[in-house]
Amino acid sequence: MDAFKGGSAFEGRRTSHEYAREAIRRAILRGELSGGSRLIQTEIAAQLKLSTTPVREAIRDLVTQGLITHDPHRGGIVRELNWDEMQDIVRIRQGLDRAAAEMAVERITDPEIDRAEQICNRLDEESDLGTWVEVNEQFHFVFHDATGSWRLTGILKSLEEAAGVYVAQAQRVHPDLRRLAQSHHRALIEAYRQHDVEAITKIMHDHVALPVESTEPDRVITD
Repeated sequence: MDAFKGGSAFEGRRTSHEYAREAIRRAILRGELSGGSRLIQTEIAAQLKLSTTPVREAIRDLVTQGLITHDPHRGGIVRELNWDEMQDIVRIRQGLDRAAAEMAVERITDPEIDRAEQICNRLDEESDLGTWVEVNEQFHFVFHDATGSWRLTGILKSLEEAAGVYVAQAQRVHPDLRRLAQSHHRALIEAYRQHDVEAITKIMHDHVALPVESTEPDRVITD
């Protein structure tokens, strides 16, 4: 099966390396490359109509992001999900989000909030799960960048990217989770327009926990 549907064009990407990385990552997020899957560079390169060099570089990047592990004998292997890791991500995010909100509301501009709203509108229309997760990250990156702290921004973006595969899995189990996530996004935009640190912190406390809470037995997703 071709896990990289729609993958023959570069879709405006700057390099073949970036294109390969995003194609593989989206296939993992969609669940088309499941945990334990072996990544054969020559096969991926043929499907993407690329040489093996950008594919090898892309796999190396995804190892760094934690989506893939490298086995000396088998090559790249898609990591199995470990929900204890997502619990750790949630706890760390909840510990950082108030500081991030305080810093961001001091610096964020109306055009930046407008950009977040435009990205949110795009999420309403996006049907591909892998792309939705990546656009969702771009939405949150607007607020991370607004902190003005390169160190904090780097930590938050790293956590955001690490959580992506869990966000995708949670949505595959509970498709209604996307609707609730979007209601949080809309509320977050309004809270930033009001420069309301308390509201931002509360929204993010609940928002980052959505993937973990969705795995609870008999969980019902409601607004």
